[in-house]
Amino acid sequence: MAAEATLLAGERVQLFGARALHWPAQRMLVVADLHLGKGDVFRRAGLAVPRGGTRADLWRLQQLLQATDARQLLVLGDFVHGPVADAPWRAQWQQWRARHAHIGIDVVAGNHDRQLRRAAGLADLLGITLHTAPLQRPPFVFAHATEDVPASIDGYVLSGHLHPVVRLPGLPRLPVFAFGAGAGVLPAFTQFSGGQPIWPAQYRQWYICAPAGAIAAGHTA
Repeated sequence: MAAEATLLAGERVQLFGARALHWPAQRMLVVADLHLGKGDVFRRAGLAVPRGGTRADLWRLQQLLQATDARQLLVLGDFVHGPVADAPWRAQWQQWRARHAHIGIDVVAGNHDRQLRRAAGLADLLGITLHTAPLQRPPFVFAHATEDVPASIDGYVLSGHLHPVVRLPGLPRLPVFAFGAGAGVLPAFTQFSGGQPIWPAQYRQWYICAPAGAIAAGHTA
């Protein structure tokens, strides 16, 4: 699985077209906006959404963990999309988690993770460690949204939430990594997501997520 290497805040990281960032020095894989069960929520609302999205996303996650030999998975918010207690995806997740019991999983709570925040013990049942505030791992600060980070916290902010995409002539919307001077945004990991178009000129570096890998598409001083 091909990766594009770059430097962020002096740290070498690897970017994958499968929408994940790897921090080799910490053996950490970072993704944003997993949105487990999003298809289930839409189907319950009466929308004809194809099945298999959660299974496909978990398979991609497994491939990335194997390719990087990461020992830590960090999800930058929106781990789930809706209800958890009776969600059909729970069984798939529990089976996947059991196969990856050696992986530590941290989740920085996002706006869709309300039930994880409120239900005592639910995070433990899912085999994750939930953080309700930005997570500091110098030189980085990990958050769901950039605006979640207080001004008193120093560090290069990595977040999700925006589902950044770019529109290029003749092509569909393409998910991207976008890195500015003091903060960067990861694409939504789930393939069942919309996206917020960004203006590449706002960022020093941006990388398109493509099947062959992450493609460096812009770099400014």
